[in-house]
Amino acid sequence: MFFLFIAVFFTSCMKDKMTHTYRISTPVYEVLTKFREQIKSGAATSIVNTGKIAVVGKYIFLSELYKGIHVIDNSNPAQPKNIAFINVPGNEDMAIVGNALYADAYSDLVSFDITDPANAVAKNFEANVFPDHSIYYSAYGSTNSDSINVIVDWIVKDTTVDYVPTSGLNVYPLYNAPGCANCSVAFQNASSANAGSNGVSGSLSRFAVLNNFLYTVSTSQLSSFDISSQFNPAFKSNFTVDWHVETIYPFKGKLFVGTNNGMYMYDAQASPANPTPLGQFTHVRGCDPVVADDNYAYITINDSSACLGFNNELQIVNVQDLSNSFLVKSYQLTHPIGLSKDGDNLFICDGTDGLKVYNAADVNNLQLLKQLKDSEVFDVIAENGLAIVVAKDGIYQYDYSDLSNIHLISKL
Repeated sequence: MFFLFIAVFFTSCMKDKMTHTYRISTPVYEVLTKFREQIKSGAATSIVNTGKIAVVGKYIFLSELYKGIHVIDNSNPAQPKNIAFINVPGNEDMAIVGNALYADAYSDLVSFDITDPANAVAKNFEANVFPDHSIYYSAYGSTNSDSINVIVDWIVKDTTVDYVPTSGLNVYPLYNAPGCANCSVAFQNASSANAGSNGVSGSLSRFAVLNNFLYTVSTSQLSSFDISSQFNPAFKSNFTVDWHVETIYPFKGKLFVGTNNGMYMYDAQASPANPTPLGQFTHVRGCDPVVADDNYAYITINDSSACLGFNNELQIVNVQDLSNSFLVKSYQLTHPIGLSKDGDNLFICDGTDGLKVYNAADVNNLQLLKQLKDSEVFDVIAENGLAIVVAKDGIYQYDYSDLSNIHLISKL
């Protein structure tokens, strides 16, 4: 009976047919010179994947992660209008000075003329200045835009093939899928008042402007660019700050750089091209946007897996002596991310707990004025009674001109 069972069992196994279905993504290429011609304004598109924010005059600029920048006419905050989309594949960050908008396109720095915000024009490309995001240059070992091919699209199809078991103990199928391309998720996602005054960026920004210099941070470095020639940034220097650098915040000639491990402070006034260290404040590991005023720095720390953190709190640090900063007080929160400060009013985006508005006149005793749980929120710019909030599902705007009646006025 035993030998009969073995014979029948293996005979039936031999009749089984095993298949595997996998997806082939074939890249579509275009020469970099032609690719850059598509980096320009077009018709407005739907906001799908919200990213960084900058505000200048009556306009809001909101990044659509890795694809470009939405231009929103906010002349009437109760009825904002999505008026244009600037196609910038690989974009994450931006900064605005006068009529110039600076944005990253993978590892390039693009300078746009936004004299007419609805019709931004790319004026200059600084090639491969963000090596952390270098995708096509590293493959070609060149910055010649006429000799580099860029992936601009993907032809995707599902294919089913027979699975042939391999010998030995390896029970997992070995797939040889000719034509498959291995690329980062970001790469596969790639497709696609008045302007004139200096813009204000959100607290999650990795771009900052002070005087005639643009400062950017990458995974580990801080770089400076002279922008005295508005549409022709000139790279000046870069140096290592720490590992896992996240954000940069400018305030009165100083730069506050947030990292997983703490906050680093630099003087950008005396030597703008080469900011000099003023001090640092170390905290527990966690993602940490920073804003500051004359006396204090406000740091939110959260437990996002990307930062390997475990804490969710606001830390208020005394920075009156930048060489000897110290923690004043911590406040436990749910999952704080972006923040903004206007006078004594402190605004914190606390994830699914929504926007929280505090009276921070006494940093040792913050008073919660209002909690607005309209959406899961990430970043905020608060100025002159209007709080513009980036949420998972779009932009929310709140009127806080009357602190006893903070209320939603629009959603886009």
